[in-house]
Amino acid sequence: MSRRYKTILVPVLVFTTFTFYYVSQNHYQLKNTLSYATRPLWDKDDGPSNIIPHYFADGMVADENMCKLHNWKVRENNKNTKVLDAILMSSELDLLEIRLNELDPVVDRFFIIESNATFTGLPKETYFQNNRQRFEKFAKKISYRFLPGPSEHNEAKAWDVERETRGAMNTFLRSHITEFPPDTQTLVVMSDLDEIPFAHSVMLLKGCDFGESIHLQMRNYLYSFEWLLGLNSWRASVQTWTSKSYYRHSKSSENVLADSGWHCSFCFRQLSEFVQKMRGYSHSDRIGGRTEYLDPERIQQTICRGKDLFGMLPEAYSWTDLLSQMSLTPVTSGIGLPQFVLLNPDRFGFLLPGRCMRETPEAPKGSGAESDSLKAGGFDDLER
Repeated sequence: MSRRYKTILVPVLVFTTFTFYYVSQNHYQLKNTLSYATRPLWDKDDGPSNIIPHYFADGMVADENMCKLHNWKVRENNKNTKVLDAILMSSELDLLEIRLNELDPVVDRFFIIESNATFTGLPKETYFQNNRQRFEKFAKKISYRFLPGPSEHNEAKAWDVERETRGAMNTFLRSHITEFPPDTQTLVVMSDLDEIPFAHSVMLLKGCDFGESIHLQMRNYLYSFEWLLGLNSWRASVQTWTSKSYYRHSKSSENVLADSGWHCSFCFRQLSEFVQKMRGYSHSDRIGGRTEYLDPERIQQTICRGKDLFGMLPEAYSWTDLLSQMSLTPVTSGIGLPQFVLLNPDRFGFLLPGRCMRETPEAPKGSGAESDSLKAGGFDDLER
């Protein structure tokens, strides 16, 4: 082989080898970039199409006037209507406490299912069971069920395990609803734990006849109430329970009530909670073998920048949403946040705008070893 060809061949081989290695290490991210960057060309949002304007002001109740504003009638036998909130528990103790305090005035019973393993089969603590005293004031309203999780780690079966868990909630609900008097009308809030309806939204739906099912459009936040993605969360719903109903997190109606709650995704207090969810939930394949994604320092920096934990593009269906979600602007307003958070800023300051620093398990409370950055974030005396 001539020197000329060798001169050309060597860089070609180096380039090919590097390209092959890069693609093999980043195939998920490359696939995501190609797919999500072109999504507005080939896909459309499969969410509800009929957005119902939502009206509310302090002091309003779900009476005839309020129902009429929404083109609904007052619900018959309103006194015999029960509202159930069905929750799949992972580790989100803070969000659960916020949720219970928000919905306690309008929910008759909370149903909680938790497991000792994640959807991918990684062992985990039974957080609710081990911290029941934290929720003692809601004890009379809580029905709890432990569901044994997968015994082996298997990311490929995560979606199947999630589906089975929702099926277990379906059975759990049915076993209790039959205990109600025959004339009871039952409404079930079907949403993930981090999808928290406004209490007044549930009050409205309890007092007004909205039909068989309605979705709840929610303010979609990332990491805290500082990074607002938009009003693009819709999977939460409230359904009138019938013999054909089942617990679901998919579209059940074309109707969605505008601006009805908060969806706070990855809104954790400790960095270890981020790692657990990244490894344990149904989208854990997004890591794609990149263990550096689980580095606490990297996670902390990502939170404070409002970027995606997996380095992925936003799942947007228009160029406008894609571009706006790629460069989020920090929210500086604290208006319209959960009342319980604002009443307890020392405990839930990590959820407020401007306080992005998270706790690390290496610095026990009161040890004096907390980092300066945590103290600067307002966490000098947090209750765990």
